[in-house]
Order: sequence, then structure tokens, then C-alpha cells
Amino acid sequence: MMFGRKRSESEPVRKDQVLRLISLGMRETDTADRDINSKAFDNAKDAFDTVLGKSTQAEKKAAFDALKRHGY
Repeated sequence: MMFGRKRSESEPVRKDQVLRLISLGMRETDTADRDINSKAFDNAKDAFDTVLGKSTQAEKKAAFDALKRHGY
């Protein structure tokens, strides 16, 4: 059907991408806790933001839910 209802397709969730987001999110938070003005924090934030930009909304939600669950 050309003009039918749009099928709802769920966004892909790549487990490795979610795990990468979780790992980098924890690293960013841990370095911020140590010294938010350090080069290590800038590097951790840049790495997290880069991977975040390449993630789907579903992957971001899964990662943020997991980080929140673990107190990050």
C-alpha cells in the first residue's frame, strides 16, 4: 500500500554500543568526580559524546537507564 499507515519499526539496539556507552559514561562520571577541570575529564567527555552521537535513541535510553540504575 502506498498511502497506508506507516509501520512502526523499533530502532535497533546494538548490545556492544550500549555497553560502550555505559563504560564511557562511568569513566566520564568518575573522572568528573576526581577533577572536572582535568584533561582526563575532557578526553572522557569527548569519547562519550562521540559514541553518543553514533547511537540510536533506543541505545541511549538503554545506556542511561543502566547508568541510573547503578548510581551514575
